[in-house]
Amino acid sequence: MDVLTGAVAGPRRSPRAGRTVATALIALAIVIGFGMPAQATFAKQRALAPMSIATATMTPPTGVTALLSSCSNGRWMTVTVSWSPSTFTRVTGYVIKAYRSDGQVMTVGQTGAGSTSAQVNMDKFDTGLTSAAFTVTATLQAWTAESAASATVTC
Repeated sequence: MDVLTGAVAGPRRSPRAGRTVATALIALAIVIGFGMPAQATFAKQRALAPMSIATATMTPPTGVTALLSSCSNGRWMTVTVSWSPSTFTRVTGYVIKAYRSDGQVMTVGQTGAGSTSAQVNMDKFDTGLTSAAFTVTATLQAWTAESAASATVTC
């Protein structure tokens, strides 16, 4: 009996039992709630207009020629490489590569987008180079398009 109110006290419940029951009910609600698949329905359907997606194709430079400009001294081989520009309007530049007679490939020059020729010097002592064919690659960021090789130039 409560001394102040005179009420008779019933059986006492432990606060732990109440928390356990609450936790069990929450767990049951989660299992039932997440165990059911979500459902949705749509009342209208509409046909979409035909759509096409096009991608740009970068074209390589064409007509690459290599003309031996100088081989007069024992060390340097100077070659003038010319080409017709790529028809791709967004080209940002050109990279000139030499395919050497020993099988190695070297980048020997770079130009801006408006160029159609470049003079490149190659060190014969450093590379043991005696002949090479040249390509020109159009560039735009990570896009590239490499031309066919020129005729081989021998020093």
